[in-house]
Amino acid sequence: MSHIDAEPAFILHLRPYRDSSALIDVLSHRQGKVSCVVKGLRGGSKSRQAWRAGLQPFNLLLLSWRGRTELKTLSDVQPQRQYRLAGQVQFYGLYLNELTQRLLHDHDPHPDIFEHYVHSLADLSQSGMSEAVLRRYEFALLRALGYGVEPGYCADNGSAVDPRGRYRFVPEYGMQRVAEGELGFDGEVLLQIAAGQFEGEALRVAKRLTRSALAPLLGDRPLRSRELFVGAAGGGDRGELTK
Repeated sequence: MSHIDAEPAFILHLRPYRDSSALIDVLSHRQGKVSCVVKGLRGGSKSRQAWRAGLQPFNLLLLSWRGRTELKTLSDVQPQRQYRLAGQVQFYGLYLNELTQRLLHDHDPHPDIFEHYVHSLADLSQSGMSEAVLRRYEFALLRALGYGVEPGYCADNGSAVDPRGRYRFVPEYGMQRVAEGELGFDGEVLLQIAAGQFEGEALRVAKRLTRSALAPLLGDRPLRSRELFVGAAGGGDRGELTK
């Protein structure tokens, strides 16, 4: 029986299971995305009460589990750090969780994504640059999955984007130069995105690129985090998740 001890991890999703247990999906540092059953989590024992307090979104945990099948059994929870996401920023964190849960394959290690996720939570908890944080994480996740958007290069021949040219994005292919007068993105803006400069028009174009790249991977099922955010906004400012 395999046994993983004290693995750094974050909760991506938790749902009830049978009478008093729960199922969790976690993003771990060295094991990738892992699903575990948490026996008796909704019971009344003191140990499970402590586990419930720790098994919350945006908490860095040291988790231990065992099992030979795809579904592991959680055996220990050690809270390490809490990233506090207040107000609408918590929905941005839930969006990162949902993207990660739906796109990563089980037991496929991505330590780079884990590090990007940690940095994203830290930035969301400390600064107001929430949209730039989301875009950077989306680009990193797409790159890790092999669907990287390379805004600085033309996919047709691998040449660098011409700052004076215009380009369109073809999902699962890349940037294509278009003829003068056709609709497309300015090469100068694409080069700003490639350099990590997410401001003004570059930030708006970056969102269009990642939305287009993510659409075929996510399929027709809508993102629950966006629906929750719209419901909470109640017709007010809907922020970066829905624009």
